[in-house]
Amino acid sequence: MTFSTDLTKPLSRAGLAINLVLLTVLFYVVSVASYHYMTVTLPHQGAAHHTAEVAEQTAAQTFEKAKKAAKGKAFDESAAQAQAKAAGEAEAKKKAEEIHHHAVEGWAPFAVFLLILSAVFFAGFLSVAVQRRANDAGLLGFWLFPNHLGAWLFAGFVAFYPFLSAHGLRNAWTPAFIAGLVLLLPALLSGEGKGSADHGHDHH
Repeated sequence: MTFSTDLTKPLSRAGLAINLVLLTVLFYVVSVASYHYMTVTLPHQGAAHHTAEVAEQTAAQTFEKAKKAAKGKAFDESAAQAQAKAAGEAEAKKKAEEIHHHAVEGWAPFAVFLLILSAVFFAGFLSVAVQRRANDAGLLGFWLFPNHLGAWLFAGFVAFYPFLSAHGLRNAWTPAFIAGLVLLLPALLSGEGKGSADHGHDHH
């Protein structure tokens, strides 16, 4: 089977390539969707709610001030309410950017946490596939380390791509992506069936 968490099941070069492509697509979509939800959807909803509260509070305060200022004189309630509403909208508009900024900052740690989870699960599944391929290719000992390091570098870059792109760090971290692919080459290019022929069932 191509997809399995059983380390004893051999995996062909094509099988590893398929795992690599499908896992990349899956976790890239998961990362993009979760990052957008945490940095755009939720902050926007929270900021909109907070902005509406500021408008209501300012309008209420402005109306009460106008009412007290009248002191028994003729008080045009409808005009005062209209004026208070305008004052509330103006105050909300003035503070909208600050409110949105605080909302984004509030959800930022959760956005990063979800990307970390995506990277860990991606790297974990990819490492299983790499280990199965290494077992089948007869790669043992030190030769396993570069392959697993490549899996984690590759998975980390893909999972954190939305964050890197949003903060202008994509180009700075592209070498990690390239290094990950290079370190995966031994597992991708090694021969097939050597592990079973040599009875190489040691998974450590």
